[in-house]
Amino acid sequence: MKRWIATLVLAALFAGGALAYEHVRRMALVGAGYVAKEVCSCVFVGGRSLASCRGDVPASMDRVQAEQLPDGVRAFVTFFAERVASYDPAFGCTLR
Repeated sequence: MKRWIATLVLAALFAGGALAYEHVRRMALVGAGYVAKEVCSCVFVGGRSLASCRGDVPASMDRVQAEQLPDGVRAFVTFFAERVASYDPAFGCTLR
């Protein structure tokens, strides 16, 4: 009987962890997309540096890291999400 209860508890914890991971991953994708687009527009359209553009992003997005690419910006949350915004002179920055 105790093993059965332990198995149920373990299964519930696993299911809860999987659901929590998916929720965090979806939120990280949204945040990474926001940071990639905003920073790309700031760097390539506004002509500013990556460091100065990071200051324009709200503090709630500090977990999202950004790096400049030759034609855009890659924003990511390690182990959860990654989005890239590319710059096109005719259309500005768009998410891939």
